[in-house]
Amino acid sequence: MNLNYRLAEFFVNKELFNSSDAANYINQATTLKTSLYKYLTDSKTLDEEKVYRAVAEYFGLNFYSTSVFSIDENLIKNIPLIYIKENRLIPVFKDEETKNVLVVIDDPYRLVDLQTITYFIKDPIEVRLATPTYVTSLLNYIDNKTIRADAMNAIENEIKPNKEESFDASLLVNAPTVKLTDSILREATAMQASDIHIEPFADFVRVRFRVDGALYTNSKLPVESYPAVLARIKIMAELDISERRIPQDGKISLEIDGKKYDYRVSTLPTIYGEKIVIRIFDTSDDHSNIEQLGLNPEQEKKVKRMISYPHGILLLTGPTGSGKTTTLYSFLKHLNNDEVNITTIEDPVENNLDGVNQIQVNPKVNLTFAASLRSILRQDPNVIMIGEIRDEETAEIAVKAAITGHLVLSTLHTNNAHGTISRLIDMGIPRYLVADALIGAISQRLVRKLCPYCKKEHITTESEMADLGLTKPEKIYEPCGCQRCNGTGYHGRTAVFEILNLNSNIKKSIEDPNFSMDNIFRTCIENGMIPLQEAAKQLVMEGKTSYSEFIALLDNESAEYKL
Repeated sequence: MNLNYRLAEFFVNKELFNSSDAANYINQATTLKTSLYKYLTDSKTLDEEKVYRAVAEYFGLNFYSTSVFSIDENLIKNIPLIYIKENRLIPVFKDEETKNVLVVIDDPYRLVDLQTITYFIKDPIEVRLATPTYVTSLLNYIDNKTIRADAMNAIENEIKPNKEESFDASLLVNAPTVKLTDSILREATAMQASDIHIEPFADFVRVRFRVDGALYTNSKLPVESYPAVLARIKIMAELDISERRIPQDGKISLEIDGKKYDYRVSTLPTIYGEKIVIRIFDTSDDHSNIEQLGLNPEQEKKVKRMISYPHGILLLTGPTGSGKTTTLYSFLKHLNNDEVNITTIEDPVENNLDGVNQIQVNPKVNLTFAASLRSILRQDPNVIMIGEIRDEETAEIAVKAAITGHLVLSTLHTNNAHGTISRLIDMGIPRYLVADALIGAISQRLVRKLCPYCKKEHITTESEMADLGLTKPEKIYEPCGCQRCNGTGYHGRTAVFEILNLNSNIKKSIEDPNFSMDNIFRTCIENGMIPLQEAAKQLVMEGKTSYSEFIALLDNESAEYKL
């Protein structure tokens, strides 16, 4: 029995596919003269990570699961880059406890090549299997580091100190400037940064990435190189390179490693020159499913029930950058089918959704949220998504749409879920209409997730017990910091949700002559709403996030919610 047959049997036992499909998959792999696992992933028959986790188990290897592109550069500085690329053997970091060097591979057959790497690495080696996609991206990350260093050296040798107004225009298209600028965009994308900050100061230019909600310094550029980099970005974003006095906004579209990205560019004049902030959007992302939002089973059930209503309005609240758009898009993806007419009004349209009619707001031609909404109601919609309810007019039309047979999804600026009730009333919506139209509200925040590789146990102190509402010391976890999380102690973020689903008791409380928000809050709690801080506490107790993240969230909320 050859390897593909043995693997197929193992995969069937792991429930990756059933036995009736096995023969077909083996035949396809044999015809293509490739391994079964490569066929399954190259053809996108199965999820790559699931397949390679199973392959790792079959070969007795640990699976390397991380999206962090970070390596100990000291480990590879004496290894020829061509060797690393050709053999796809990447030393990632050295474990300070075991002194083992962790080497990542993407094919178990590479194990026979390990002997050659001992010419460069004298410490014991620990091998882990990663997906080919990850290894390719990590190789590109290493390549990008080299390109940037070479570009920086070339630019420093070419440019003499100049004022921004008189730099050599030929540098806009020369290889070092192009490579340096592209390397910044590519590295930020590989690091899954949400934003890039390029900030000029008197003696240097600071490049920072926002990863998992926190800014950190990635590198510093010489002041002399900045005019060319700034102009290069302006050209890519189709901005006026001669205009330095006023802010400008533009967009760059790139394809990196087969995925499409949009980079929203914003410039701002400062005393040392124009600062650039670039927000990164993965436009090829298939958008999160509701199952991927981080909801617990009870929350997921409640949310799916609310968006299944044929009419009414469901509102999301939370600060900018808290993931509201991701949540809204997941709702639209869940609802999207050939039997439903979905139209959105957005500012801006952040991702393209196949099968959904998306409208970009344009106030210059009076295409506002309110004006668009009026027109949509004549387009026979089932579901309407409004990017944000900003004014009384939009609120009024949205509520009327909700009570006349349409499901309306939108966002509203309030601090909490039940605050949507008072906000709608403040916007002039009568209480009886709020009670009639509002299905529910979801307030969400993002907290950083502890790095699973380095988080350490911690027994709560008295002050921590008081903040967490504990009666006795409990085990929680705190950040430590390692190579895999870039020393932050955190990797990735997860959402914290406060979900309000209006029932008859809450509706009666809204219409009560003695209406007050205190009464509304009590009624919501009595009828199953779990406050945001209680949900965050649960994540702390489960070891998913830290006490410090909990406190940061608590400090940003009103005192009435403290546990």
